[in-house]
Amino acid sequence: MNTEPETPGPNSPVGTSLGDTLRWAFELDQSPALAGATWITREIIPAARDPFDAILAPSTSLDALRELKNAYKMLRTSGATAPERSLAARLYAATIAAALVRHKSSISTQAPAALQRAFTDLAEDDSMPERLREIAVLALEIHARG
Repeated sequence: MNTEPETPGPNSPVGTSLGDTLRWAFELDQSPALAGATWITREIIPAARDPFDAILAPSTSLDALRELKNAYKMLRTSGATAPERSLAARLYAATIAAALVRHKSSISTQAPAALQRAFTDLAEDDSMPERLREIAVLALEIHARG
């Protein structure tokens, strides 16, 4: 009978928890604002690498985009830091843009002028990934056509 404690492997609950904790710590160290948004995103889409991939993935359903939009909307006002709130505002606009571009559906009750401003701000924000800015440009074009 072996009395030595089992060493947790990558598939054990302990090994997974430690791996998740370490991954979270590294993400937080790299960008605290992005880490919070990533955590929220993974609650909705567990396989998402980050919010950008979740929003832009062709497999992300309209319902998932609505859930993401609502989560980022909440984070816009309740984020702990200004960078976190600013990122949440961009992600909020991006989910609305993605729904419009990929699903031809509006998931917002924002006024047309507010949407145009949000899409324009996202499209012009060099700190956002290029592919997110591109979807904002496409949304602006669709939005302009009515």
